[in-house]
Amino acid sequence: MKNKAVKLSLAAVVLCLIAAAGLAIAMPWLLDWYVKYRHLRETGRIAIFVAFYGCLPFVLTALVCLLRLLRNIQKERVFSEINSRLMAVVSWCCAAVAAVTLGAFRWYPPLIFITLSMAFLFLIVRVVRNCFIAAIALKEENALTI
Repeated sequence: MKNKAVKLSLAAVVLCLIAAAGLAIAMPWLLDWYVKYRHLRETGRIAIFVAFYGCLPFVLTALVCLLRLLRNIQKERVFSEINSRLMAVVSWCCAAVAAVTLGAFRWYPPLIFITLSMAFLFLIVRVVRNCFIAAIALKEENALTI
């Protein structure tokens, strides 16, 4: 059962990577449609465009880290230093997305919801990472016990 959950998570991450790549290509056309549909001003269009492409490297980095993390879990390497570092990268990617969208929020106010969501996700991932670090220390301590 656990292996199925990891495989499902791996598939979801791969689908997100494909979707991100597709959106990176289609964003100019999708944004033109959205601007016409919502009757946005040019400043809103530019804010969305800059925020999207400004966040894209962080999103891709986080997805690749999640892919590596899930592969490590699949190989039963759960509480390891590399997984802790991967979680740290994911958390800082969330913080970077929050910062980018906060900068663009002035010109397109709905971006504040992404900012707040990513800031909260940053906090959650940091707390889980701290639990991982404590578990790694406990694992190492138990390994030294005879």
